[in-house]
Amino acid sequence: MTNLNKASDQMLNELLNDDADLDEYGEWTDEALTRATSNKRADGEEEYGQIKLRKPIDMETLCSSKGQILELDQNELDSAELARIATQMAMDDVKENQQNDTDQYINNELKTRIPTRDLFSQRLIDNTQDFDDQLGGMQHLIKTNGDDGTPLNGVPSSEAAGGIWKQIIYDGVGETPPLGSTVRIHYNAYFELNDEPYDSTYIRRRPCEFQLGKFNVLPGLDLAVRTMQKRERAKFIMSSDLLYGEHGCPPRIPPKAWSLFIVELISWIDSTIVEKLNKLKISDDEVTDDFNERIRIVQTLRDMGNDEYAKQNLERAIRYYAKGKQFLIKTKTNDEHQSAQYKELLLKLYLNSAQCYLKLRNYERTIKNSNEALQLDSKSIKALFRISIAYRSMQQFDQARTYLNTAINIEPYNAEIIDEAQRLDRAIEQQKKNEQKLYYRMFNKQ
Repeated sequence: MTNLNKASDQMLNELLNDDADLDEYGEWTDEALTRATSNKRADGEEEYGQIKLRKPIDMETLCSSKGQILELDQNELDSAELARIATQMAMDDVKENQQNDTDQYINNELKTRIPTRDLFSQRLIDNTQDFDDQLGGMQHLIKTNGDDGTPLNGVPSSEAAGGIWKQIIYDGVGETPPLGSTVRIHYNAYFELNDEPYDSTYIRRRPCEFQLGKFNVLPGLDLAVRTMQKRERAKFIMSSDLLYGEHGCPPRIPPKAWSLFIVELISWIDSTIVEKLNKLKISDDEVTDDFNERIRIVQTLRDMGNDEYAKQNLERAIRYYAKGKQFLIKTKTNDEHQSAQYKELLLKLYLNSAQCYLKLRNYERTIKNSNEALQLDSKSIKALFRISIAYRSMQQFDQARTYLNTAINIEPYNAEIIDEAQRLDRAIEQQKKNEQKLYYRMFNKQ
């Protein structure tokens, strides 16, 4: 049974409304399946069998239309082509999520740099070259004896039989994740001289998430990710002693199998800070007086909130933002630079909270957090935009117009603000029509 992504709830609802023969998972009901398999036509053709079309179907239009769920016949496709399609679909999902996200502050943390071509064509795999030919242009990061994973430090690459080699495809940003961090990655894994991935998070359409240093994944993968920056995409070649070992995992994994991984580090969170904070049985202001350490803790709480926001766990995201606000408000500043850091981070927390409440349709809390943000920055476009939407949704159009006009004066060419102004005009016009109908009914009763 096909597991539908949570982000496709709207598409699922449209599909269920269109076809009563589908169950909650988008599959045929037992009754519909019985009808399809039991009822035969006189000529032996099934009821849901071949149908003569009046005109050809445009597959691109069909695939791009809403409410359509199509399955690929893997027997009819080349394996490498199937991997390319699955990879491109995963990248398209990321791009679509970015385009639909109106929260710029959170979106800046979560956005993925989409390449001009699909990932499959840029993964730097040449099936005419064996691994030995490719290693010459790669950096030998970790050296092992090639048997049991014993590290060999301070020896030349020619004397190391195994290890991890790396080549960067796209540069990342920021620092590398420390031990204990929770990382989220996408990857394709290949055997030598093989274009078909034997393991792929893109085909599963779900990233891999694990904690560094716990070795809940293959040792080589854990060690490789430690060298990456956020948003970095890199090629790794790993020896068998850091993967499946001498015996492999037949029949899928052959003995002493080396592998090539294309890995993208989507995000990471230093969860060790929050874990330490949760274990302390003292008040927040007694944890540490160091300003930089407290800012680091708050930033981590915000990152964890952003992570939950990306998963659509809005209530959990709000709790992380709230904890960050409480902790930050108790932080003391000593100079203007610290005050600016304090103000900037607190503003982001209020804006992120307002966005979550707006998605939950809790408009009172949206207004409250937006007003707190405006106290910190009276020209915050995000706060003005969200508070205007909240008032419009509550049909308090005068207040909505006031905040929206302020935003328009600051950024008159902002497309989102212009769209919201049009939505507000339509809502006001609709309210006038409803009032006219009401008055007509009141004064024309017989």
